[in-house]
Amino acid sequence: MIRRALLTALLALPLPALAQTGPSFDCARARAWDERNICAFGDLAALDRQIAAAWRAVNERAPEQDRARLQAEQRAWLGERRACQGPVEREAVSCLRRTMRARARDLEAMAQAAPGGGSSASSSAVPTAKPAAAPTPPQTVLRAADCASPAGWAAQRICTVQGMRELDAAVVQEAQTARARFAAQPAVLAEIEAALARYVTQREACARALGRIPVDCLQETMEDMRTALRRRLAVASATTRGG
Repeated sequence: MIRRALLTALLALPLPALAQTGPSFDCARARAWDERNICAFGDLAALDRQIAAAWRAVNERAPEQDRARLQAEQRAWLGERRACQGPVEREAVSCLRRTMRARARDLEAMAQAAPGGGSSASSSAVPTAKPAAAPTPPQTVLRAADCASPAGWAAQRICTVQGMRELDAAVVQEAQTARARFAAQPAVLAEIEAALARYVTQREACARALGRIPVDCLQETMEDMRTALRRRLAVASATTRGG
C-alpha cells in the first residue's frame, strides 16, 4: 500500500518537477566518465542544469557575430570537464565539481552582462537608442602578494603555504596576458574584469567558507581563475588560427 501510494504521488507530480531531479541530459545515454558522475551525484546534476540554463540564456542573447566564439568556448570547456578524469576518483570528482562551479559562475555572469540580461519585461518594450561602442572597463586591482608585508587573509596564506606563491603569480600573469589579448574587445574584457573582481572577493571569503578547509578553498579558487583565463586565451588562439 505504501509503495502504491508513493507511486501515485510521483505520477501526480507535473513532468517538470520530475525532470528537475536529474541533469539536463538523459542519463540512460550517459557513456563518458564525466556524464556518468554527473548522473551519480545530485549536486553535479543540479550544477549541470544550472549550466544548461545559463548557456541557453547566453546563446539566445548573444549577437550573431559572437556565437562562434561562444560555441568554441563551450566545446573547450567540455573538453576540460572530461579531462578531470584521473586515477584517484575522489580527486577527479572534486576537479569535476570545481570545473562545473566555475563554468556556472562564468555563464551566469555573461548572461547578466548580455543585452536584456538584467532588464524586466516591461522595460524591454521601451524603444532605446542604439548603444554607443562599449568603453574600456576599469581594471580590477590584481597584483602578486607582497610577502614582505602581506595584506589580508588570502595574501598571508599565499605567502606561507607551499606552492601558493607560484600559483598566485601564474594567475596574475594570465590576467595580464588576457588583458593585452582582448584590449580591443571591450565586451570580452568586461567579462574578464568582472571575473577577476569576483575572484579577489572569493579569495578572502575562503577564510569563512562553511564546510570546507579554508586553504583548500583558496587553492581551488585560484586554480579555477587560472583555468578560466587559460581557456579564454586558448579559445582566442584557436579562433585566430581557424580564421
